[in-house]
Amino acid sequence: MALSELQIERYSRQIILPQVGGRGQERLLAARIVMIGELADLESPLAYLVGAGVGTILLNTFGDSARPGYLIGQMRELNPDVNVGLALDRPRDFDPNLMFIGSERARDAATVANSGSARTALIAARLDGPGQIAIIPSRPPCLACASTTLMPFGTKGDNSELVKMVATTEALKHLVQPSVAGAIITFSGLSSHAHELVIRPNCTICTDSGPGIARK
Repeated sequence: MALSELQIERYSRQIILPQVGGRGQERLLAARIVMIGELADLESPLAYLVGAGVGTILLNTFGDSARPGYLIGQMRELNPDVNVGLALDRPRDFDPNLMFIGSERARDAATVANSGSARTALIAARLDGPGQIAIIPSRPPCLACASTTLMPFGTKGDNSELVKMVATTEALKHLVQPSVAGAIITFSGLSSHAHELVIRPNCTICTDSGPGIARK
């Protein structure tokens, strides 16, 4: 889809970035992504994605449909290029899934949402200390076997907002140029380091490793 003059002006600060450009912005406008998590954990990343011009965004907030409706209205006013709605089922043609594990309920819902034969990319942010992000370019692997340190959930960390925004940035990077390498980003306060994503063998959900994934 070609950018209109209004869109070129609206997204000019992104378009001038060599990593994005006009072609990357076109990909963002054509992208379809599902966000999974507690509504409070989705609000700031959602505004970031809407401002960036991600074309279609569905929210999975575990059945809480009261406030999401109000938030969806706000996002449509923020950027009319973007379609924001509720994920009433499990869309299979959306990529990636952006997941925020910020409570025990979110942890349990993440396990369910990540099960099955989905092949979409997954970016999952654990918001308790020390804070981690799993970048899974295609499934398998799943959350259950990608890293034993992603579960279970403890107390939300002081740097949870930073972790959320880094995860959202990773989602945007994937939409502009899909990655083939998996990684785990671990936070220590405001600093972070990344290492290769390793999966456990004999997972009951995953049978084969994806590209860029090492198997123990």
